[in-house]
Amino acid sequence: MNKTADKNPAAALARYSVWSALFGVLSYLFFFPNGIYYCFFLGVMALTAGILARKSGIHNSRTTAGILVGVFDILLGLAAFYGMYVIYSSLSDPVMGPKVTHMIIQILEQNGLTLSSFTRVMY
Repeated sequence: MNKTADKNPAAALARYSVWSALFGVLSYLFFFPNGIYYCFFLGVMALTAGILARKSGIHNSRTTAGILVGVFDILLGLAAFYGMYVIYSSLSDPVMGPKVTHMIIQILEQNGLTLSSFTRVMY
């Protein structure tokens, strides 16, 4: 590899974009409840670094991949935030809350779980 390409700041931004986008997806998959925040913010950083690398003259697959996966991270984080909002609003509703809770308990009992064993697994 060319040593001048390694010292190019735009090439470093392209690498940073790809790695932060990748870590965003991995944090969402492996650290789900808290990984949503990491996914969103790493997606924003990947998108920013990819755009900066593209504007400084690097038009390769790393910048494109960093931008695309960064946008995917952002959309994934926003979808998870929206899903959490929908669940929270349905559980806090005085009419729908008990119905949703009863439905969740029925699903857990059909799979041989109790609510306490499910919360131990999740947290």
